[in-house]
Amino acid sequence: ALGERAASLCCVAPARLRASMADVDASLHATRQGLVDLQSADYWRKLCPMLHVGDAAIQAKLLARSKEVADDAACASVRKRLIRDGFAALPPEKLRWSVDIKVMADAARALHRHGWPSTFLAVYDEAWVMASDASKIMQEATGNTLCMDIVGFLVDPATTKGFSPHRDRQPEDWMPRGVPAAVSSTFKADGMAKYVTLWAALSDANPENSCLHFVPRSVDPGYADGDPEDADPMARCFPDKDGYQNIRAMPVAAGGCTFHTHRSIHWGNRGREDYEGGARIALSFGFSTADFEPPYFSQSFLPVPELKLRLALTAAQVINYATLAVGDAQGWRALAGSMSGCPASTLTLLHKLFQCQEKLFHATYRREIAVKFVSVSLDLSAKGASKAASADCKAVVCGDDDRPVARRKKKGRRAVRAAPAPSVSVDASDDEDEALEAMLSAEAMHREVLFHDDFDMLNSASGDDTGIAPGV
Repeated sequence: ALGERAASLCCVAPARLRASMADVDASLHATRQGLVDLQSADYWRKLCPMLHVGDAAIQAKLLARSKEVADDAACASVRKRLIRDGFAALPPEKLRWSVDIKVMADAARALHRHGWPSTFLAVYDEAWVMASDASKIMQEATGNTLCMDIVGFLVDPATTKGFSPHRDRQPEDWMPRGVPAAVSSTFKADGMAKYVTLWAALSDANPENSCLHFVPRSVDPGYADGDPEDADPMARCFPDKDGYQNIRAMPVAAGGCTFHTHRSIHWGNRGREDYEGGARIALSFGFSTADFEPPYFSQSFLPVPELKLRLALTAAQVINYATLAVGDAQGWRALAGSMSGCPASTLTLLHKLFQCQEKLFHATYRREIAVKFVSVSLDLSAKGASKAASADCKAVVCGDDDRPVARRKKKGRRAVRAAPAPSVSVDASDDEDEALEAMLSAEAMHREVLFHDDFDMLNSASGDDTGIAPGV
């Protein structure tokens, strides 16, 4: 049923943006699309007619526009600050993007109105031209290359905020790739980090609508030495009230960008709910060394990959960050938009998009997506079944007294399947079967045990409440 117009892709737009829904073409909304629809370039062209998909002439024209995106002095400044502080920034007047930043922001809003996360900007040619521009800056400033960790954000301060304080990578992220646990192994001999993010502002980002904030390396004991398991990294950075004065807010105007290493603690503040200046929209690009985090797919497909490969990446990236749903719900909403409240069937459809090109992706990335897809799918299926069981029990058995439901315990997938409530849909069972199939397929592909039991997988999807969320 997923092949034509099956999966129910999600939910409602944030309340503040409903006024702009009048210009939404319902036939193009994410909730109306199936696998075949999504693989059509025409669908994406209709969705954002201001951008292009697979237009070779436009690609050539845009890629030829700018040979130097930022001058040597700007790149040298970024390099110095990354090594010294762990973060840096460039204003828009220091950058010469080959694409129209305002048009990119308009496209992100169009995606959002139709139920798609801003990450799906990476479906379009212009996003890959931006990636090419960013690569020129990062090659000069860091020597790192694009690893395809591309993520979009749309933060409406009335309903969402940026991510909570976190580091982008922790030892549990790099050790499965064979990188030693020591944080020192994630830096080059010259002090440059082996993973750096370029965060491009597509609209103005300021404290009113949630700009990025950073903790300087000099006051962060865990930046280079690692975070003890029994200590709060934030508490170590701020042992007294004077420590909070070290926090650096990094507002940037549209067309500017910030940079940060994988060890820099950063977050987006909570903006002002009645702010009238518009949402904060951004597109981030990860740059790494191959020995630390290999490119998710071969760089031979650059500068502009074919559509199916772009779709596979964007779909996988949403799955990749979906574990935020529990640990940082508002941050997850900033990334996923209305898809943040999606059912398991949505992830199943996204996973099918990824599977269409899965063999072209690096083994470590395939493994990561498999683990997260199974984890989040089982969690969503269990929650859906639990809600249905609760509603049925109240209506048929318990009346207004929900205490019997409160005492009922679920233990992972088997408990849900063994004794389903009358109102649990067949779709929920199908979603669990998809997760189980992905689990078995991943283990067969990697020839190792990735999943110990379903209950462990449900627990692994519960997020991280320590304030430093690894790998986001």
